[in-house]
Amino acid sequence: MKTKKILEKMGIRPANEENFIILATVIKTLLNYTDGSLDSLINQKIPILSILNKLDRDELKFLKSEAEKINFSIEECQIKVQKAIPQDERKKVAAYYTIPSGTRLMAYAVEEFLKQSKRNKIILADPFLGSGLTLTTAIKKIGADKIEKVWGIELMPLPALIAFASLLHVMNGKWNKISVIAGDTFKEISEASSPFIDHEAFIADVILTNPPFTRWKYLDEKYREYLLSVIEGLGYGKYITRREVSLQTLSMFLCDHILSDGGLLMSVLPASTFYTIYGRGYKDLLREKYGVYAVVESKSRASFSEDSGFKEVIIAAVKGSKRKPTLFIELNDDVEKAAKAIISGSGSYTAVDLHALPRFLDINWLVFFGENKLREIVIEVFKQGLSKKTLGYWDDVLGRDSIIRGVEMYGPEFFFIPNKYWKTVEEKRNLVKIESQGKELAINKEFLIKTLRKPSLYSRKIMAEVDTYMLSIPPVEFEELPSDLQEYIQWGIRSGAARPAINAYGKYWYSHVYKQMTTKKPFGQVFIPDKVDLLFKNRSVFANYTNEKVAASKNFYIIKGVSKSSAELLAGWFNSTIFISVLILLGRKISETWTRFLENDYLELPLINLNKNDKEMMLEVVKNVDTILEKDLPPLWEQLGEEYRYELDLTLVKLIGIEKPKEKIEGLYHTLSNLLYKNE
Repeated sequence: MKTKKILEKMGIRPANEENFIILATVIKTLLNYTDGSLDSLINQKIPILSILNKLDRDELKFLKSEAEKINFSIEECQIKVQKAIPQDERKKVAAYYTIPSGTRLMAYAVEEFLKQSKRNKIILADPFLGSGLTLTTAIKKIGADKIEKVWGIELMPLPALIAFASLLHVMNGKWNKISVIAGDTFKEISEASSPFIDHEAFIADVILTNPPFTRWKYLDEKYREYLLSVIEGLGYGKYITRREVSLQTLSMFLCDHILSDGGLLMSVLPASTFYTIYGRGYKDLLREKYGVYAVVESKSRASFSEDSGFKEVIIAAVKGSKRKPTLFIELNDDVEKAAKAIISGSGSYTAVDLHALPRFLDINWLVFFGENKLREIVIEVFKQGLSKKTLGYWDDVLGRDSIIRGVEMYGPEFFFIPNKYWKTVEEKRNLVKIESQGKELAINKEFLIKTLRKPSLYSRKIMAEVDTYMLSIPPVEFEELPSDLQEYIQWGIRSGAARPAINAYGKYWYSHVYKQMTTKKPFGQVFIPDKVDLLFKNRSVFANYTNEKVAASKNFYIIKGVSKSSAELLAGWFNSTIFISVLILLGRKISETWTRFLENDYLELPLINLNKNDKEMMLEVVKNVDTILEKDLPPLWEQLGEEYRYELDLTLVKLIGIEKPKEKIEGLYHTLSNLLYKNE
């Protein structure tokens, strides 16, 4: 079939009828700005159109004849092409295009920016072009006469062709002012000098973009190394906080390289850019080199990209501007009003000086959206505690090595005892007897470590009743191990329960837990779950405590190196309503209700200063913790107002030295109750 062959020659997939119609619409649009002949089109010597050279004369004539029958507009194709991209490829390259409210916000903001900066003309660019929607929307708004040059780069050939045709259309056929490249943005910008003959380099006065959000782990290892080498070669090495970065952060460094001083950047970004460790370098760059005019979220939906599963925001920043307040805007239907506020810096939105944030607020910039009574309470408590030194930052009070992730294992149904195959039938001083299908084995306790397995097992009480062991076998020859342990290992091989460890670690696969035990020393008395459902529907406590030091799985963070009394005090702090409020406010939202902190986040949080506080008051807190340590508690929100929780919270607030402690606790309960009501 001719249509399929044409698409395959041009590298367009899938080679189906829908994509051929889109391609024909592109050709029809392009021919409208020539004398109507194919020769005239090919003779334009536009790089993006060199793809047509892959077709022979008969195929070109056929394509032209089919184009003349098309009734679709190029604007329709800008939207259609996203849906036409195969789902696997769309996911791989994160081809999710900006929704109309996002493109309109950018267009209005560019219009306001031009008025304020009194620029007559601009070079407009989108290094991650898609089908060109952001650029064409902006040009329609500000007028083609304001565009000195417009350029973009798009990885896939069909969207790149659509973008070029749509730009040509809105630019009224000004071929020499448009450049679209079909290729890898990082490669094109790092290896080429300019998209235009008469410009020395890739430059832009305004960048409007929606970069790819492809997860780092899904990229080929060699390509990851290539990306890092490109960005480091451009001088951004100091902003890369770790080798496992995010693609959108690298994209923003590339945009900075392109953008001229005084230029405007507007980009859709995952919200996680502003609360994960991967985004810290980019936040540093923004504060050093930009005036961050606004961060915008949509009030009606999570994303600014069509079909995206990410929570997204739009950032607006001007390179070299020293203006301090950043507006945090919840966008409703007031796109024009919001755009004016972004550029003018005024409006009824929360304004924040990002250069003056305390450490605990820099964790998550998204906390500044909207009117937030909980934010006011937490900030006040933390600021008073830090000033009185009754609170201190985690790394100052406990040290950076005081928190550690639990043990990661491959094959939990082998390494945990008991498990779904083996039950414990008897414990002696040195042995644990286990049984499965009538078979009994005795495992010596020198190979067993008491361990918290998963948070759901300890969700009702602060005191964790630990009746689970983890196998910790030194890397010795199999024949040197006790016979019952040998038999258990052989069972693990036969049953497949140990297969993940065998595949990952080879000969001494049964020793990978032991190695972590000796290097990490993951023992403590206070344990924080890796993540938590903020509705606390199936959970009554946040942190767990044990009377003796035990280990924990990777589902927990372990607090190390503190005395028993300090551990109990910390268990009270982590289960207090104040700390639960911090989770709600500053945690990394991984879904609508689930949140988490990572090790580096905890280090940025204040906690009870074990070194400076009133010893008698600290003992009072511990006494209040003692009353509920072993209590089977109801879901957390049902505890609000109960005497045991009130007394714990009140004693902690008094210990911190908060003014009007009773009013503060009651206000906190009221605020949390309202939040819970909204989320139900």
